[in-house]
Amino acid sequence: MINLIDTKAGYVTLILVHLFLGVMLKVSPGIVALAYPLFFLLFMADVLYNLDRGSRAGFYALHMIGYEMVYRMAGASYSWELGKYASIILLLFGLFVGGRKFIPWIFVFLLVLLIPAIFLTEHPDPERLNNMIMFNISGPMSLVVAGLYFYKRGIFQDVYFHQLKWAFLPAFTIIAGLSVVANLATVEFTSVQSSAGASGGFGPNQVSTVLGWFIMLALLYKINGESITPFSWLDWVILFYLILRALLTFSRGGVMGSTLALLGSITVLYFTYPGFRRQLFKSMPYIFLSLLFFVGVFIFANQMTNNYLLYRYQGLSTTEALTGVRTGNTSVLTGRDEIIKADFRTFLEHPGFGVGYGMGEKYRARYYGHAAAAHTEFARLLSEHGILGVLFMLVGMIGLPIYFFLTEKHPLTRCFFIAFYLLSMFTMFHAAMRLALPGVLFGAAFMRILPHKKEITDQTKSSV
Repeated sequence: MINLIDTKAGYVTLILVHLFLGVMLKVSPGIVALAYPLFFLLFMADVLYNLDRGSRAGFYALHMIGYEMVYRMAGASYSWELGKYASIILLLFGLFVGGRKFIPWIFVFLLVLLIPAIFLTEHPDPERLNNMIMFNISGPMSLVVAGLYFYKRGIFQDVYFHQLKWAFLPAFTIIAGLSVVANLATVEFTSVQSSAGASGGFGPNQVSTVLGWFIMLALLYKINGESITPFSWLDWVILFYLILRALLTFSRGGVMGSTLALLGSITVLYFTYPGFRRQLFKSMPYIFLSLLFFVGVFIFANQMTNNYLLYRYQGLSTTEALTGVRTGNTSVLTGRDEIIKADFRTFLEHPGFGVGYGMGEKYRARYYGHAAAAHTEFARLLSEHGILGVLFMLVGMIGLPIYFFLTEKHPLTRCFFIAFYLLSMFTMFHAAMRLALPGVLFGAAFMRILPHKKEITDQTKSSV
């Protein structure tokens, strides 16, 4: 199935299918919701039939983290965590049938760190107890399983760029869906608050996050002189709509996260790899054009919102924007800092093994003033896992990435690693792990991109 993208006709057909699903979001959302499990079953069958040749399970999982937002927008009555479950099952299935010999034991260690918190979770209702555990463990579990699948998995450069296009296909569905469900001609902008109207009636933060992922992915292709769609002009058309709709959600996390991840990738490689500097200079026209393009879209979007978009990114409240008088009480983190403080106080009170999955909500009610779900995964790991959460972050989110970066010298590997890793981290900071995206993307960051077949070493063969 993954070979459908091999030809221009096949790729165009896949784009049309995804555009059709986007239009159906208004006409018949049931079809859009049903497409998710259908995709899952087709992907599973293809992975089994081909024994996960070409690491197709990984690229299919990257497709599903984008489409997860679509089935939620369709109002599907699936489990909230279905996107994470589906990704976990698909990647485990790929590991099993693909017969990968290399096991990254560091991720097994991280899995062990997640177990104790299960036994600390308490609630008189067994169903509620199960929901508390599954809601909070599914995110870290997707990260661990993705790491087991992707870590140092080698793939040729041309195959990587080719098959990663599958991850971008849901972008067409979301753009088409937003266009018919939340037509900009009917959306009014009267404040600086996140706009559910412009995000199709769903959470602006999560819609912005997924749109930011597509924006970063398309620009990564452009920087490396590649086209992510069958036509170069279509790249810029879809980028225009992606950036415009992401900005108009008024949720800064997705836009800023993807921008900082992309800039971080370029900056680090510029100062650490001379070969990348030469490549960067060759790509300078694309970079300069991309910057002008982004600024132009921002100006256009700001005019549509009567300057409220600019006020939003300046950190002004609606009152401050209307009166022109700063009160000094506006938090750039929109309350997340207070929730983080509550989690930190919980950690200080229970530093050993934390308070257990989902139990942090009770303590946030005590320290924050009212019950609130975790908005930052790092703070949740502190409060609900204690010192084991600290160890999870130090080993898995800091130590392992540094080691991988220092040992993998190929510029493309480093380029995509830094971009994927940083976007995953930024997403966990502003949206915790409500989506499957940060966990799966964290694992996908650790793939090794191989330039030529003749450069495969025995070490590479042992890790595939």
